[in-house]
Order: sequence, then structure tokens, then C-alpha cells
Amino acid sequence: MSFIDKINEYKDNIEALQAIDSMEVYRWMISLGQKLIDDPLSVNGRLPKNQVSYCQFELYVDWEDDRFKAYSDALIAGGYAYMLLDIFNSSPLDKARQITTDHFRAIKMDELLSMNRTNGFYQMIEMMQVRLPAA
Repeated sequence: MSFIDKINEYKDNIEALQAIDSMEVYRWMISLGQKLIDDPLSVNGRLPKNQVSYCQFELYVDWEDDRFKAYSDALIAGGYAYMLLDIFNSSPLDKARQITTDHFRAIKMDELLSMNRTNGFYQMIEMMQVRLPAA
């Protein structure tokens, strides 16, 4: 599955949940955030250089154990972090390098999240791009 297909799968989930009730999207994001707890970024990886500074809660991301990992103390931020980890980690490195914030603007993440969360979300994508290992 290409990263575009994966992004579209998330888009379809979001649209289906919004059709039911906008609160359902947040419940779903929280459930994704709970999955992040299963394999978080190590405590040693939770350094200031790995912190998503635009997030109002603690959110960290880094390349660890040959994949991206994240940690958040907030479940909605953890939910969007899990989404990004899933998309980046399931993509070959050459394809992951092609992922941009524009792909997520197309699914209107900025309309779904508050301004602070949107800023953190987009900053996390940019941080992940920088941390992709060299080819």
C-alpha cells in the first residue's frame, strides 16, 4: 500500500466518523493515541531536540530501532503521532521522503485539529523528514 493510499485510508475514516458526529473523530484519535503507549519512544529519546515544540503537550519523535517512534502525554496528540508513525513506518524510505505537509492539507487535518495541534502535526512531519536515515 502506498503512502497516498494509507493517507486516503485515514481520510476515509475521518470523513466517515465526521458523518456520524464530530466527537467520534476525537474518540478515534484518542484510541490511536492509546496504541502509541504500546511501543513508545524510549525515555532516552525524549530530548529537547526531539520535542515537537509547537505542541502544547509533551510530544517527542525520533528514529529509533530502525523506525520512527513517538511519545506523548496527551492522547489526541498521541493519536495524530500514531497516524504519522503508521504512514511513515509503512513506507519504504524513498517513498517516505516524498511525504509532505501538503498531503495532509488535502485531507483537511487543519480543519480537524485546533491551531496548536495543527502546528504540532505539521512540525512533526517536518521533523520526521529530517530524521529519515540516509539512503
